[in-house]
Amino acid sequence: MKVLSLLQPWASLVIMGAKKIETRSWQTAYRGELLIHASMGKKGAALVSDPPFNRYIHDFERLPFGAIIGSVFLEEIVPVETLQLPATALAHLTLEEKAFGDYTKGRYAWLLQNPVPFIKPIAIRGSLGLWNYRPE
Repeated sequence: MKVLSLLQPWASLVIMGAKKIETRSWQTAYRGELLIHASMGKKGAALVSDPPFNRYIHDFERLPFGAIIGSVFLEEIVPVETLQLPATALAHLTLEEKAFGDYTKGRYAWLLQNPVPFIKPIAIRGSLGLWNYRPE
């Protein structure tokens, strides 16, 4: 199964359903179920006390790190410019969603649906790019 590693708090925001668009500098032909891995990095700690992050994340240190925390369905990947140009598409992006991503020109918007949190995270080391997880 394909896995995408994200820093916290973005990984948890995706699994909570608060972040429905993941912005990346790259794209992939893969579509379908995607596991979300919360990496060990803690750079996001500086943001969680500010809105809109603090609406969802109350204690950064209690978030899971170094584990697959849930799954989503990767519906589509589109250039960010296509989200920015039409007023109707832009209107669908909430202010929170805009704060949770990097919508600069040249990036890609990964459209995510149906987040499913795992009751018990799967502790595992992550990797860059899309990587494969094979349960033992």
